[in-house]
Amino acid sequence: MAVSDAWPARPADSPSARAWSAANDAAAAGSRNPALARLREQIARIEGQPTARLERADETAAAKAEKPARRSALKLHSLGCAAVDAALGGGFPAAGLTEIHLDETRNGGTLAGFALALAIRFGASRDKPLLWIGDSLAFCEAGLPYWPGLAGFGLDPSALCIVRTRRLEDAAWAGEEAAASSALTMAILEVRGNPARLGLDGTRRLHFRAREAGLPFLLLRQSARAEATAAPLRLRVRPSPAAFVPDLADHQKLIGHPVFAVTVEKSRDGRPRHFSLEWNPHERRFDQLRPERAAALSRPLAATPVDRPDPARDAGSLVALQRAS
Repeated sequence: MAVSDAWPARPADSPSARAWSAANDAAAAGSRNPALARLREQIARIEGQPTARLERADETAAAKAEKPARRSALKLHSLGCAAVDAALGGGFPAAGLTEIHLDETRNGGTLAGFALALAIRFGASRDKPLLWIGDSLAFCEAGLPYWPGLAGFGLDPSALCIVRTRRLEDAAWAGEEAAASSALTMAILEVRGNPARLGLDGTRRLHFRAREAGLPFLLLRQSARAEATAAPLRLRVRPSPAAFVPDLADHQKLIGHPVFAVTVEKSRDGRPRHFSLEWNPHERRFDQLRPERAAALSRPLAATPVDRPDPARDAGSLVALQRAS
């Protein structure tokens, strides 16, 4: 049976036929108009789409056949652990926006420690410092980095610059300005929750500016839910018990290096992953925590005490008192 017999012909004046013809005419006009082709390429670069799908009007068929396909290259930076780099698709993004979420604000030290470790891996120094931006609410809830402890963690205290604003709008503006800077190793914007200022449009501006400047930009969210943003990578960090010191295995009361439980919630390949990272401040790199070391300090939960304080009782009747003259 012929195809024309199986499917009836579309009427020439039908709406679908007119739409199909208009689409073909637009594609043909774009291939004949060099200005339109260049505009499509510019839009594709802004959106981070591969430019190999677009056709230039000034190219011949032979030139298209000889020209290799071009794709938007994503710069990645190693975290020092091959398994973790493979889980992140080759490494941590070296340019653009990355979101890192924290479930509870009381674990703000975990979020700050993970961000500082990333800045150390990227080589934050006095000449190219780490810029940390936040409003008063975010810093009051989670606290500020402890300067004497930065050196022991592996970061030169002079390599950290903190910008504290009164309003969230000022912190978001400072973040957009810092995202376009090439004088920084990394920029961090810390906020609480999911403010509307940092929705899809706000994060798109941060991502485009940071990507054009070649700057890794971290958006730290305290007690935030997952939402649609322009960040290609979103991680959720939780605290994890530190393992025992390898060289002193018989002294299990000693506290080892900090451990971060990391969950990949959003990535380019779309596959969720979970792993535990141990930060080595001496060698300035991450190590994937082995299960046998992670289980060494596991303990059963403490039982609920019997002699607990008496809970607060309901309020009784209220008595109105006359105000003294």
